[in-house]
Amino acid sequence: MASQNPGPSGYSAVSIAVHWTTAILVTALFFTHEGQRGSSSYWFHVSFGTLAGLFLLWRVWLRLRRGPAAKTDQHKLLNLLSDLVRWAMLLTIAGLVITGYLLPWSLGRPVDLLGLVDIPSLLPRNRGLHELAESVHDFLGHIIVPLVILHIVGVIKHTLGKEENVMKRMLKADREGI
Repeated sequence: MASQNPGPSGYSAVSIAVHWTTAILVTALFFTHEGQRGSSSYWFHVSFGTLAGLFLLWRVWLRLRRGPAAKTDQHKLLNLLSDLVRWAMLLTIAGLVITGYLLPWSLGRPVDLLGLVDIPSLLPRNRGLHELAESVHDFLGHIIVPLVILHIVGVIKHTLGKEENVMKRMLKADREGI
């Protein structure tokens, strides 16, 4: 068994709120990604994806800055898998946000934000960049599903196993948590 890492064993109220808000946003954006242009799900995906993108990038930065809470006492390979899944989720979220912004901008179009504001394109029209952004965005949108499943399986393993209940760490704030 690996020894437990030094450091906080839990998460702050801010980290917990950011985690659950991210879970809700990513889920909502995933289920609205196939909407046809002009449909309400397309409008939701683009408008709220634009807003959520700023929040999600902040979430990635926050996790990079603060790092994870101390690991549970488990085999080194399981800790490595946990780290890989966490990093893959963070990189996937950042990639989805960046390519999401690139989709309209690479066509020289503004991003329509809630029908109230147009965020102008920062780029000249570039069809090749648009096709690349579209492919990467679609690929990452499908990669997030198995990553979330692995994340949930890990939570279940820790909740039902002999280790500490890591789910508790995401439900109850630790005053000294990260």
